[in-house]
Amino acid sequence: MKKSFIFIIFINFVLYLPGYFIHAQTSDERANNLFKEVRCLVCQGQTIHESNAELAEDLKIIIKEEITKGKSDEDIKQFLVDKYGDWILMTPPFDPYTYVLWLSPAIIILFGFGYIYYKSRKQLK
Repeated sequence: MKKSFIFIIFINFVLYLPGYFIHAQTSDERANNLFKEVRCLVCQGQTIHESNAELAEDLKIIIKEEITKGKSDEDIKQFLVDKYGDWILMTPPFDPYTYVLWLSPAIIILFGFGYIYYKSRKQLK
């Protein structure tokens, strides 16, 4: 039992651990990931990764410059939020201003299940 447990742990380290060290993101990968998280200010429904607008191209340049300065992804996002507001991020933060946005799907589902339960109980009578 003990030998099989040690063998399983060893196999996990051999197979999965090197992947964490080998796959370090390059600056281009980081930039592309950030491009997919930032909304185009002109197109509004697209990310700057999808957009060809001049402003989107300018934002791409700004993000690349910030990466070369050594800033983290969170610092770059915060820089953009400070400049343009939370709206620039495709995924809004979970804060008091967006509770309704994040919780409304769960509330709608709960009301839907409650309505179905109410109707099914009513038909059984």
